[in-house]
Amino acid sequence: MKLYKIIIYFSLVILTSCNVAYVPNSINSPMLRNKGDVQVNAIVGSSGIEGQGAIAFTDRFGLIANAQYLITKEADYTERYSLGEIGLGYTERFSDRGIFEIFTGGGIGMVPADFRDNTYDGTQTAHLNKVFIQPAIGMVNDWLDLSVASRYSAININGETNWFFEPAVISKIGFKRVKFIGTMGICIPFSKYDNRTWDQAPFFMSIGIHLKIGKYKGEE
Repeated sequence: MKLYKIIIYFSLVILTSCNVAYVPNSINSPMLRNKGDVQVNAIVGSSGIEGQGAIAFTDRFGLIANAQYLITKEADYTERYSLGEIGLGYTERFSDRGIFEIFTGGGIGMVPADFRDNTYDGTQTAHLNKVFIQPAIGMVNDWLDLSVASRYSAININGETNWFFEPAVISKIGFKRVKFIGTMGICIPFSKYDNRTWDQAPFFMSIGIHLKIGKYKGEE
C-alpha cells in the first residue's frame, strides 16, 4: 500500500504541474507461450486504473486489449483521462524459457484539453488517437515472468501528432496461475518541447494482479 501511495503522489505532482494531455498506459507484455494461453491483469498506478487482457489463438499469434481510466482533481475542476486499445502480435520462443514478441495496434481515448495556448477550466476535452509498435524480449517460468519492452507510440491530440519512445520493465512474480505484476517505464518524446502544444507524463509505474487462465503446452 505504501508503494501505491508513493506512485500516486508523484503522479499527481507531475500531472498538476504542467499541461499534461498524454498519460502513458502500462505496457501489456504477455509473453504468450502457446495456443490457448489466456491472461488477465488488473492494475493501478500512475496511469490510473487499468485492465489488460491477452489471448494466443495460435502458437505464434495473439491479441492484446487494454483499458485505462484516470481521474485527477485540481482546486477548481476535475480532469479525466481514458483510453481503449487493441493490438495484434507475433511470438517466437528462442529457448525453453526465452521469448521474443512484437505487438502493433492502436487505440482511442479522451483527455483534458489542457493545452499551452488556451484557457482551461476543466470542461473541455479532446480526442486522443494512438498507434503503437511494441517489441519485447523476456524469460518465463512457473514463478517469474520478466520482460523488457520498447514501445513506440504515435499520439494525435488536437490535430497534433507526436512520437514517443517508452521503454519499460515488466515483472510478474508469484505462482503458476496467479502472480503480482509490476511495471516501470519512462516516456521520451521525439519532438522538442518548443515544438509541442501539449505535454506528456515522463514516467509510468503500476502494480497489480496477473491471472493466467489458459493451458501450458505439455499439460494434460
